Amino acid sequence: MWYSIDSNDGDLAKQTMKRIMDAFMPKYVGAGRPLGMAVFYSYNADTQITTIYFSPQASSLAMQFGATPFDGDFADMDLALLVGDQASIEHLFPDID
Repeated sequence: MWYSIDSNDGDLAKQTMKRIMDAFMPKYVGAGRPLGMAVFYSYNADTQITTIYFSPQASSLAMQFGATPFDGDFADMDLALLVGDQASIEHLFPDID
């Protein structure tokens, strides 16, 4: 299950992303650097909301930051990798061209 956090405060979103990046690495390395463990984000200019998405293998990190389950669809979303292996994009989203 994917998890997400929304923030409509640009500075708070940046601070949260920095904290997530710092907390991610020890968990990632300790888990053996799995391709399925990654964190992504998107920014909606219309609503000015930054959303951070935790892959299923990053669920313990998601819980640490109070993320909630995300059962939406990533179609037509402009996601950027926040932290994790660049190859995780193809691993987690094999249908993306």
